[in-house]
Amino acid sequence: MNPKNLLKDNLDKNIKELFKGFLNTIEDLHADHQRTFSKLRSALPEEYEAIINMADYFDYDKLQHVRKRILDVGNESLRKNDSELEKVNLKFEFKQ
Repeated sequence: MNPKNLLKDNLDKNIKELFKGFLNTIEDLHADHQRTFSKLRSALPEEYEAIINMADYFDYDKLQHVRKRILDVGNESLRKNDSELEKVNLKFEFKQ
């Protein structure tokens, strides 16, 4: 395999693992948020439902928006790496 492709593949893999980790983290936060608000709804009288709904900012649409932002940033990082790699010639000497 050509050294530049080897480096590109490794960088791509690491960046993808990073933004997949961010996606998992935001999904965990969303699940925690939903559990917390569910407990709050159960604990308070129905007359407080409107106030709880106003405070509940982390709905499905917000989760999707944050997921899209994470994916956009990750994909932009991949594109920037590709662009930077086009500017160089690489030759590797592998350690024995």
